Amino acid sequence: MRTLYGLFPLSDQVRQGDMRSLLISLIIYVLAAAITAMLRVVLGWIPLVGALLGVISVLLNLYCVAGGVLAVLRFWQERQK
Repeated sequence: MRTLYGLFPLSDQVRQGDMRSLLISLIIYVLAAAITAMLRVVLGWIPLVGALLGVISVLLNLYCVAGGVLAVLRFWQERQK
């Protein structure tokens, strides 16, 4: 589990009982996904850039979902101790 938190440093900063740190990390993940989606819409009409942004958008969305899940798990794990 420690290896996963090395890949998601923002999720590693969530602490026990600190709802603010959890919300901040979740908001940052959602903003990152939203910004890439907006870039994909704005620049998607360019053939090569659109395809590249599509791949990047999917990968970043997966990263954001995994980071959000790890942040929530970290919050719950710390609360149970």
